Amino acid sequence: MSIDITQQALNALADAGLGNDSPAEAYVIGYAQGHDDALALAVRIERTISAQPASAEEIERLACILYSDWSGLAFDWEHADEDSRAYWRLVAEAAWNAITGAWRPEDE
Repeated sequence: MSIDITQQALNALADAGLGNDSPAEAYVIGYAQGHDDALALAVRIERTISAQPASAEEIERLACILYSDWSGLAFDWEHADEDSRAYWRLVAEAAWNAITGAWRPEDE
């Protein structure tokens, strides 16, 4: 069994849509795409490692901010009914997870 490196390289260029470029152009485009992919992965790993779960107080504060931004009204957490607090707590937790990278659209 032999591995045809040249054919693998040509297949990879064709898959990436780089078959019409010169070898030098294909190399630079492929290098740049690989660099961008590696950087995106590093950022995602860093966010996952450094993501801290929000405290209950932070979630409540974020819930109030989100409610105020959505409605234009202040949210009185202490006097709100439990269903409203639970709903906005879930919204705030989802927002926090999206911001910190703990949630990804493909998780749904």
